[in-house]
Amino acid sequence: MFWHIERLAGSGRGIFDGATQRFNTYEAFCESVAAVEKMLSSGGKRLVMLLCNNSLPGLAAYIAGLRAGHAVMLLNLAGDAALRGQVINLYAPEVIVTCSDIADLPEGYYAVPSPVAGLCVAFARTPADDYINPDTGVLLSTSGTTGSPKFVRLSYRSIQANAEAIAQYLAIDADESAVTSLPMSYSYGLSVVNSHLLAGANLACTNASVMDREFWEYFRLCRCSSFAGVPFSYHMLERLRFGRLELPSLRTLTQAGGRLAPEKARGVAEVAHRRQYRFYIMYGQTEASARISYLPWERLAEKPGSVGIAIPGGKIRIMKDGSEVAVPELCGEIVFEGANVMQGYAETRRCLSKGDELGGRLLTGDIGYKDADGYLFLTGRLKRFLKLYGLRVNLDEVEQMLEGALSCPVACTGCDETLRILIESQSDNDVAEATKRITSIYHLHATSISVLRTSALPVTPSRKKDYTTIEREFKRHEHS
Repeated sequence: MFWHIERLAGSGRGIFDGATQRFNTYEAFCESVAAVEKMLSSGGKRLVMLLCNNSLPGLAAYIAGLRAGHAVMLLNLAGDAALRGQVINLYAPEVIVTCSDIADLPEGYYAVPSPVAGLCVAFARTPADDYINPDTGVLLSTSGTTGSPKFVRLSYRSIQANAEAIAQYLAIDADESAVTSLPMSYSYGLSVVNSHLLAGANLACTNASVMDREFWEYFRLCRCSSFAGVPFSYHMLERLRFGRLELPSLRTLTQAGGRLAPEKARGVAEVAHRRQYRFYIMYGQTEASARISYLPWERLAEKPGSVGIAIPGGKIRIMKDGSEVAVPELCGEIVFEGANVMQGYAETRRCLSKGDELGGRLLTGDIGYKDADGYLFLTGRLKRFLKLYGLRVNLDEVEQMLEGALSCPVACTGCDETLRILIESQSDNDVAEATKRITSIYHLHATSISVLRTSALPVTPSRKKDYTTIEREFKRHEHS
């Protein structure tokens, strides 16, 4: 298991902590983990809420929680305080561990001295006596969102299986070095950590953004060999003129967390080809412990727009009306089968008693098709539709069309009266062009379309388009 880190002691490899700017060998890291594990080990299986950032203490608490056999609930330290309070009320964690001072200790909890600098620990005065399923290892917020107390229940087996599959298809070994370019509380970011710990590779922990100079200073200092990003990350890299950055250790680029616009994907692919990087486009969901498919870098030019083939050990089916689609390029719901599928969802503490409700079969809610070679293409989501005046409008399809036409990021939301489009642009011409294209293609009256522009699309801490905030901004604008 990747959390059996004692096997890494003496390897000479380890973790760079950006907060202290120190390299810690795995032997030293094991000591920190053991100290936290000892603190957590009594009292049977517990729910440990970890308010984390990308730091060595946060990583030590995560591994210690797994080693102690607890269920570890990861929340972004910078997340919404009101949501955090709601989660505490709904789930009653026995332990709260945070990577900063606990300014306002929740009622019913008491702080204890932490054995590791940079961690604050609090225990419930009256621990909950609700049963927690022994197989439940990790709880992650659904789809990296910040506005819902709904969590994905992942078993120890599922996170291990996904780490193994990722390490296999990306050829991650002990000579690799990864930087935490995404939050650890987000399934994609966590999968980078898990797969590299499994391989015994180096990690560089930092909370710096790709737009910060220190991020790239750490990247070079730690001789990082890979970079993981969502579409927003690659938009930022474009602004930095990524193709001109001198990164001699970089070998692999990976992208998931949403669709990268075709022209952006081509741009990254051109840089990758010129610099001899391996560029993997991937597809996944938190409900699958992060990863469902990947496009082998060698097939990138041959299969533009595809998210590839199933990860090792997994299987992808296209289902329509209860039957598997056998005809290439015929759309249906994407169904994934594999050991990395979640146990199910949780919305309250009582849900943690449940075991595996899905049997390794995930109805993704995404729509797509396979080509004649079995490569997967995404076309939208079952719930990302509007019905405007009887016309069914696929919001993902609209986004893809406009991003291709305008060469800038676009987010679409709305209701069954109005299609709302937010464009990341400095030009009013793009607003006019978007309106023109939508009215022409979908034959909608301009009064049913609301188009705004912004200097930067709102994104969640996991760098995905924040549709909740976008919708709220539109409503505020409409009522002003």
